[in-house]
Amino acid sequence: MNPSSVISETAARYFNAPAEQISITKLTGDASTRAYYRAQSGGTSVIVALYSAPFDETERAADRLAKLEAANPSARLTFANDPCAHIEVTTLLLKAGLPVPRILASSGDDAVLLIEDVGDVRLQDWMIGRSQEEVRGSYQHAIELIIKIQDATEPALGAGSICSHLAFDAAKLRWELGFFFANYFNRYLHMRLDADVSNAVQQDFKYLCEELAARPRVLTHRDYHARNLMMHDGRMFIIDYQDARMGPASYDVASLVSDPYTTLDCETVNELVERFIELKSKSNLPLADVEGFRRELQLMTVQRMLKAVGTYASQAAIANNPIYIPYIEPAVDRALRAMRSLGRFDATRRLLEQARNKDRIAN
Repeated sequence: MNPSSVISETAARYFNAPAEQISITKLTGDASTRAYYRAQSGGTSVIVALYSAPFDETERAADRLAKLEAANPSARLTFANDPCAHIEVTTLLLKAGLPVPRILASSGDDAVLLIEDVGDVRLQDWMIGRSQEEVRGSYQHAIELIIKIQDATEPALGAGSICSHLAFDAAKLRWELGFFFANYFNRYLHMRLDADVSNAVQQDFKYLCEELAARPRVLTHRDYHARNLMMHDGRMFIIDYQDARMGPASYDVASLVSDPYTTLDCETVNELVERFIELKSKSNLPLADVEGFRRELQLMTVQRMLKAVGTYASQAAIANNPIYIPYIEPAVDRALRAMRSLGRFDATRRLLEQARNKDRIAN
């Protein structure tokens, strides 16, 4: 059965209406393997997430991961976009009082989930033409939601959620930087690097990942930025959270305030960081070391921005998708700024500055 038929028939069952009366619109997706559609009947709409293969919606995501690891021990490093994880994490976050779209129905045989429609207005787009006060207010709320996500750490661990089986440990962080290195320097810029330079950069990566992996872990969204925060009916909704996992408390903060999709001034960024620190002091999991967190945030910014560059470069060089190219330079600049603030990772900083100049000339 072709995808359009699957989507129409699944939506028809949900709406209890003839398939020919269902309007289907393909939506612009993210850099993932899922495909999204909006199904409408009358004045009601739902989002249909179409996965690449059928699944058993009653299976625990951790069990699915275990099966994958039995066949491939490194499967954990690339485990993502799993429909059972989406179901499981949605339940967890809704119980924690977080504004995430509800899963309305599922059909594992058809490889689809039907999800509450929270519109098309991303925070990135909503900000255009808004006053500085409105933008700050929305970002302050986004910071408050990070606190609520982190406060769901204990429930996630207690339930044995898939979130508790995945983490930004040294191996995962290092894999992401390897992904960045291969896709940005090699595939996107076609740079030929001396062995000494490459080895020095890999040594920087090793120290960076080991330090971040040693930090206390909490529940993280994993991709918390202005394209995954939707503004709908006067509320902010969080999407694309199905790959949530344990990581440093700074992970989602770094993703939000250094987001290449937007431009926040330094004063606003500092205010948001201070707001996070203030709210954490009153949360279920207060920071044990505020100054340690500030250093961690700079380290996390380096890692997070380089991983983002890797994704953008991969989309351009491998998927022939140029829409992320404009965000490469802002992400590189934010990583460089954090490196300079830390006064560390000189080999990576020098290579990144050279690569940025090469990229500017090419574009």
